[in-house]
Amino acid sequence: MEEKYRSSERYYGEKVIAPQEPYGFPRKEIEWFPRIDPEKCDPSKCAFFCVDYCHMKVYKRDGDKVVIDDPYNCNVPSQSCAPRCPTGAITFPSKEELKRMLRGLRKKYGYR
Repeated sequence: MEEKYRSSERYYGEKVIAPQEPYGFPRKEIEWFPRIDPEKCDPSKCAFFCVDYCHMKVYKRDGDKVVIDDPYNCNVPSQSCAPRCPTGAITFPSKEELKRMLRGLRKKYGYR
């Protein structure tokens, strides 16, 4: 059952480009992207599921591990890949951290 679920969610299409001004701010100024704990990452348990799952192609294979290849193409505030990682290796900033980032950008750009 688990393998069928994972197989049905793999994406082999073209790279999808994330919105480049989420919340009205330049994407490169929002530090929102996944982090991978290399100690927990074990593709033998998932067959590189995150690499195939991500439409934005944020991840890539690096030997027997997964690395973040295009962090700023991650769709803010998506975290859909994290709960699908069987080893819990993928994490994101908290919602509170995202709120702080956005408040700082509002201040920087003069929004109230």
